[in-house]
Amino acid sequence: MDKLKAIRFFLKLCETLSFKGTASHFGVPPSTVSRSLKALEEELGVSLVERTTRRIRLTEAGEWYRDEVAGPLRALAAADDMAKAQSQEPAGIVRITALPGYGEIRLFPALDRLRAEYPHIVCDLEFTNGYLDLSSGEIDIAIRSMAQPPDYLVAKRLHDNRWILVASPEYIAKNGQPKTYSDIENHPALAYRGPRGVTSWLAILHSGEVVTTPRNLRLITNDGMQIIKVTEAGEGIAFLPHWGVSQSIAEGKLQEITLDDARISLSTGPEPSIFLLYDPSRARLGKIRATVNFLREALSDP
Repeated sequence: MDKLKAIRFFLKLCETLSFKGTASHFGVPPSTVSRSLKALEEELGVSLVERTTRRIRLTEAGEWYRDEVAGPLRALAAADDMAKAQSQEPAGIVRITALPGYGEIRLFPALDRLRAEYPHIVCDLEFTNGYLDLSSGEIDIAIRSMAQPPDYLVAKRLHDNRWILVASPEYIAKNGQPKTYSDIENHPALAYRGPRGVTSWLAILHSGEVVTTPRNLRLITNDGMQIIKVTEAGEGIAFLPHWGVSQSIAEGKLQEITLDDARISLSTGPEPSIFLLYDPSRARLGKIRATVNFLREALSDP
């Protein structure tokens, strides 16, 4: 007797309560299902189903046996699928979430290259500042800024999340630049609005004192790309992540501003970093493993 096949027949019979229906599902004669079930019952020494001319129903032992073997058989089927996937080219949908600005500036170009290398991977993207729980299985990979990643996820640090003051060279040539944190109020400020409201600029003085920097707000938006665009156009100064403006600085469109008496920060807590997060159990899938490895190399600082 092929016991594994007999158990599969039995579990399908539990669903259909029909030898004919079970046989049709597996593409075998009803007599094959009947003989396999009888052999399984003989080996176990117990009746699993009661057969009459009108209906089939599970015995008490049959119900217990079904409950005990269903889980392991599902796990076996999942392991079979996982093993098959390892021998094939990575394929399927990979669900990714990232911060909106990071997605547009850093992730989109990386995913262009990912699709070229893995044409059968389909990226399902959601850009949001909100928290999405990877344990629900609805998201495969998250790219987030945080100081301490959760223990239940694998967290691969990509790079720091250092923010800097910037303005265009044209703006600085025309208006000068702040030398101290109190000078900032004399310049139009372009501010970012996050999920908790407009982000404050905290001045951490060299003495260790922390004060809120006064600002003359000219623009407030939750669109980081728009802030970069307006700053490059010379409309004021902005406080933006280095990863978002490094290209503009390299091209001479923006210039970093440093102060003599303080550094500007978003918070007084530990310095956050950009992490790539994923559930370790999902990494066994070829499509997830390939995407994780590719993005780590593409997005990490050299």
